[in-house]
Amino acid sequence: MRGRRGLLWLVAGLALALLTGRWLAGLYGDWAFHHALGADAVWRERLLAGALWRAAAFSLAFGFLFANLYAVRQSIVALVLPRSVGGVEFGEAIPPARLTALALLASLVVAAIFATVDHEWMLVSQALHGVPFGEIEPYLERDLGFYVHTLPLEREAFEVASVLVVVTGVLVLTAYVVTPSVRWDERGLYVSTWVRRHLGVLGGVGIALVAWNWRLDRFGLLVAGSGPSRFVFEVRPFSIFDHRILLPYLAVIAFLALPVAVVFAIATWRGNLRIAFGLVTAVIVAGPVARIVLPLTVPERLRGLTIERPYAATRMLYTRRAFGVDQVETAEGARLGDREAQRWVSAWDPAAMTRFLELERRGTDVAAFAWSAGAAGLEASLLRAAPRGAPPGTYWPGDRLRTDLADATGLPRAGMLPTPGGDGVTGVNGVLVHPGAARYAVVADPTGRLAAPPFETTPQRVALAWDQQNPRLLATDLPVPRTKLVSARDVTERLARLVPFLAQGETVLPVVRSDSLYWVVELFTTSESYPLSERLFLDDRAVHYAQHAATAVVQAQTGAVTLLPVERPDPVMRTWLARFPAIFTPRSRAPRWMATGLPPAVDWALVQGAMMGRTGVHGDTLPVGQLARVDDADADLVAGPPTLFQLDSSGTLGWGVPVATTDRLAGVLLASGGLRQRTTLLPPGGDRDWTAILEDLQEAADRAGIGRVLKDSRRGRVQTIPTAKGPLFVQSFYDWPADGPPRLAGVVALRGSERRVGRTLAEALSQGLPDAGPAPAGDAFRAQVGQLYDAMGAALRAGDWRAYGDAWAALGRLLGRPR
Repeated sequence: MRGRRGLLWLVAGLALALLTGRWLAGLYGDWAFHHALGADAVWRERLLAGALWRAAAFSLAFGFLFANLYAVRQSIVALVLPRSVGGVEFGEAIPPARLTALALLASLVVAAIFATVDHEWMLVSQALHGVPFGEIEPYLERDLGFYVHTLPLEREAFEVASVLVVVTGVLVLTAYVVTPSVRWDERGLYVSTWVRRHLGVLGGVGIALVAWNWRLDRFGLLVAGSGPSRFVFEVRPFSIFDHRILLPYLAVIAFLALPVAVVFAIATWRGNLRIAFGLVTAVIVAGPVARIVLPLTVPERLRGLTIERPYAATRMLYTRRAFGVDQVETAEGARLGDREAQRWVSAWDPAAMTRFLELERRGTDVAAFAWSAGAAGLEASLLRAAPRGAPPGTYWPGDRLRTDLADATGLPRAGMLPTPGGDGVTGVNGVLVHPGAARYAVVADPTGRLAAPPFETTPQRVALAWDQQNPRLLATDLPVPRTKLVSARDVTERLARLVPFLAQGETVLPVVRSDSLYWVVELFTTSESYPLSERLFLDDRAVHYAQHAATAVVQAQTGAVTLLPVERPDPVMRTWLARFPAIFTPRSRAPRWMATGLPPAVDWALVQGAMMGRTGVHGDTLPVGQLARVDDADADLVAGPPTLFQLDSSGTLGWGVPVATTDRLAGVLLASGGLRQRTTLLPPGGDRDWTAILEDLQEAADRAGIGRVLKDSRRGRVQTIPTAKGPLFVQSFYDWPADGPPRLAGVVALRGSERRVGRTLAEALSQGLPDAGPAPAGDAFRAQVGQLYDAMGAALRAGDWRAYGDAWAALGRLLGRPR
């Protein structure tokens, strides 16, 4: 017996040691990650806020559960268990002290489980330090900050308390069932007075929780509403029914439920079960039953669209503020002339250039597609991933393609490739952080630039290997010098770990600067409980509030993260700026290349445009519409990054998207890049229907013989370009053979009622222009040939056959003789 007990204690000790070691290793790994990125304040806040929440949860769970289990223990006079020794059966009484210890142990275990359940530490930090909005909603007269900062934590606390009461009730009933206090006899179910009183008190606590839930439902009405036809889980906007009937009703029953809980406990304590049963019935009728019956009693004067108009107008105004529609500028934005559009607007879709290069360089996949302003116009930099099985940091070869031209056969032409000894390179070396990267990598850091924890000493290796749950890391040969372990190598995972309080946009845009690669992601502050606004799906969540908070720039070769907050942050972002000022870089101190090199905030423009389509624009009352993202592009061309264009001679990039209502084009939304990212609404340039625009583009392509008459035809995306003469709609059409590279069949440009078709966009726009020159040729052509020749010579002298082959292929494309 003693041997088995000793073995049990040994196993329990080993399990406790492993759990403790795992927790300590995770704690160190998390600290090392944040410390390497200069985000110690985030780690400390997470630790302290999490500890505060866990301590509160543990104390509440332990105190409440132990009080109830000790009450059960007090009802047990003696607990006798049957024993047998030598065939003789007898009863063995469990000492009262052991029963008390058992109740204490059970309370500690359950409380520890409650404390170890992971909760969002941001809720605690935001509730304690949230910056008020300074705006009061008109119905319950609460600051909007209450809904965004405080209400989520209160809901979380309610859920924890509800689970605790249910778990306690189950444990208490189970404990009473194994004692004579609850049993079946000849007269039926017998429940002792002690048990009845105990369960009555627990029931009173449950009714108090119902009152708390009704209080939260009042605020929830302003978030999700109910409407006169509401069922339990239907989401509807806030209406006059909610304002005039449901809000007062919930206030009354939430207030009355508290004395009902007290009376219920007293009634069951004194044995007045009929009163207790009546109170429980009243609570049930007042809650779920009334929520179904009340809508049926709404008078006719509270029905109809006319009486709902003030509430719809309020919802529209709050939605505009919640999703930044009011921040859209209506001043004149950048507009291109036709000559600039010929060089600064792409005639190629990203998916077409990607497929061409993957077929040209067989065996590799394009891992990064970046737009850049080149000397001769807009260019695309395509980086190919290292071969499978290659170690982390392996060279990514690259190609630059002209986006405004095609050769005689319809294939892309090479861009202005620099020579190996020039100012830049055609590829990028040492890429460690990228979308879809493996979880971690052990690499050398001879320059000391990697934003990663060291992996050199034995304690460091044991802790980080345990944190990654891979003991084989302890036996791995370490690269030298300065061995480091780069974790969270996926871009979105890295940002989610660094700034979990900010939501991420779905678009990850690469930027290539000389021999460096960056990943750009837009970050948002969001709330699921902002009142009186519509909802939108962002970062896999349905939110009622989203504001552009910052732009994250992740250096692919070092893992360093630069967070650039917006110029005018919202109250939620101001909360985090005050808590973690060291991790954010003001835009005035950003690197110089970002002044024009940052891409436009595409995801923010999509959020603003989506809500603009629903609510209208400044001073307007447009009907509910949509952001016009359906452009009839074929499935082969939908993938890839957004098609950007060059806005000015300094190289700033832009992106345009039409905003359409149900019956007409409402405007063009222009997102501008650089450090001063902004969204501008431009006029639609006439009364046009979006569907008619798509039909006109297709009809022009069919008449020119580049559309559906081709056997393997494909339609590209529709680009919306702001020009001095109005919005220009551009769509490319391709010959897309199943076993060959895509070829540009032609481009259709539509502006107003004028339709132009050409082999490229430059050719289409030059038709009818009196002094329109041809595509760059002559000196520019000879300069490109000379650069490629020099690149081939330099690669031959260096013995770099890969670089020689890349330059050879680029020369073939330039001459119209691809391999």
